[in-house]
Amino acid sequence: MHALMIDGGREDAGEKYGDRVDDPPRTAAEAFADRLRDEGVEVRGGPDPATAPDGADPAASVSSPPVSALVEQMLLQSENNIAEALARQVALAEGEDASFEGGARAMTAVLERLGVDGVRLSDASGLSVDNRISPHALVEMLLAAADPDRPDLGFTLSGLPTGNFSGTLAGRYGPSSRSEQGAGVVRAKTGTLSGVSTLAGTIYDADGRLLVFAFMADGDSALASNLDLLASTVATCGCS
Repeated sequence: MHALMIDGGREDAGEKYGDRVDDPPRTAAEAFADRLRDEGVEVRGGPDPATAPDGADPAASVSSPPVSALVEQMLLQSENNIAEALARQVALAEGEDASFEGGARAMTAVLERLGVDGVRLSDASGLSVDNRISPHALVEMLLAAADPDRPDLGFTLSGLPTGNFSGTLAGRYGPSSRSEQGAGVVRAKTGTLSGVSTLAGTIYDADGRLLVFAFMADGDSALASNLDLLASTVATCGCS
């Protein structure tokens, strides 16, 4: 994990799961130096790590998007790097170290304040085999985000991908699939690892009722298409 990188440290910006560069900060610094040269600015030597002296004048600055926008982007694209960066911001806000361990402690503390249990975290991306989370906990998180008394959490729902339309669900629930009934009415965060698949979010059923759900599968049934079929089946039922 690094605070400075281009395109998530990918060698090819268009390949989400492609190879990563060995040193993302150096690659970013070299790209910046190349841009300076393109603009006619003399750059001497290559980039090297350094600490600015106290009181140094800033050469330039950039402002981050608000955290709400970062959360939406992270959920929409299932971007692990953003998830880990946000976890470190939570750690700092909770007085913890900006590390995997500090982020895990901080996120657990926040979940406890929201009344969510059944979660054990080692990272924010979900890649650690030491993570533990129950479907019930996922549903509790979604319900907390939907609480009208907590509008500050609403962007968790607005960032969910939409079936056959956006994000990681853009290529799912299509007209040639078994789950086409879920197009446009299933909004959910995907989670896929080797032998494990998860889908959690919201569904409008045939009666127009908004439902919250969380599906998990492992082994031979851990296929995204199976979870999509479950969600689309709920979408076609009258569940009120």
